[in-house]
Amino acid sequence: MPELPEVETIKRGLQKSIVGKTITDFDCDWQKMLNYKLKSYMLKVKSLKIEDVRRRAKMIILDLSKGMNILVHLKMTGQLVYGSKTKCVVGRHPIEQGYDCLPNKFTHATFTFKDGSHLYFNDIRKFGWLKLYSDQELDKALESMKLGPEPLDSGFTLKYFKKRLESRKNAKIKQFIMDLKVVVGVGNIYSDEVLFFAKVKPTRLVKTIKSKEIELIYKGIKKILTDSIKHQGTTFSTYRGANGEAGAYSKKLKVYGKAGQKCKVCGSIIKKIKIGGRSSSYCPKCQK
Repeated sequence: MPELPEVETIKRGLQKSIVGKTITDFDCDWQKMLNYKLKSYMLKVKSLKIEDVRRRAKMIILDLSKGMNILVHLKMTGQLVYGSKTKCVVGRHPIEQGYDCLPNKFTHATFTFKDGSHLYFNDIRKFGWLKLYSDQELDKALESMKLGPEPLDSGFTLKYFKKRLESRKNAKIKQFIMDLKVVVGVGNIYSDEVLFFAKVKPTRLVKTIKSKEIELIYKGIKKILTDSIKHQGTTFSTYRGANGEAGAYSKKLKVYGKAGQKCKVCGSIIKKIKIGGRSSSYCPKCQK
C-alpha cells in the first residue's frame, strides 16, 4: 500500500493534469469499487468539472463542481493513469504494459473528459475504490474514520504528540506512530526509517521513551516524510510516481528492506522482526 509521500506525489501529478477538465462519461466493470449503481454514478458525475485534487491520509480526493467529490483509495495495487494525445501520467502500481494500451484488462473504471482525454483506474487485485460523496457526506465519511492530523500540517505539534503518547504508554512505539488515529501517513517503510533516525528500537514501549527520544521521533517524522516527498516516494516492486518514474527515496533508506545487510552507520547486521503482524527492520547497535 502506498504511504503518504507516494500518494502526495500522485496528487501533485494529477493536479497538473486533470484540474479544470469536465467529465462527459464514466464507465466501470467492477461494481464493488463504487458506492452507487453504475448508471446512477455515471449520471451524477456527468457534466461535472474537476476543480481540485487533494489528499487526506493515504486517500485522494477529486473535488468536483456542484458540491460533489470522489474519494479514491488505491489500496494494494491501484493505479491512476491520465491519458491524452500528447501525454500519459501514471500514479502508483506499474502494471506491466498497464499504460501502453488503454483501456486494458486491468482497467476497471474510466472517466472521459470533454477534450477527449481520460482518467483510468487500473487495479490487478480490485481492492481499490472510487466513492462519490456530496460535501457533507465526505465530511461525515472522513470524520467516521477518526483520522489523526497530517504530519506536515500545523496541527501535528510536539505538544499534541506528547499528549497522545501519554495516553498509550503500553503500546509499542512502531505501532503507535503507524496508528492513523495518532497521525496519518506513517506506514511500515517510514516508521522504520523514523525510528532509526531517532535511534529507538521499534519494540520499545511508549512508557520507556525518554523526552529527548520523543523529540527526535517527532522531528524524524517531519524530516523523513518531507524528504521522501521531495524524492517522489519510495520504489520497490509496485510504486511509480505521478510522472511514471520510480520514486528515488529508496536510495536513501537506512534500514527498511535491508535485513541481513550491514548498517551504513555502525556496520552491524540489520535485523528483521515481526510487530503486530508487520515486518520491521532495525539496527541492534544503533537503536536501543
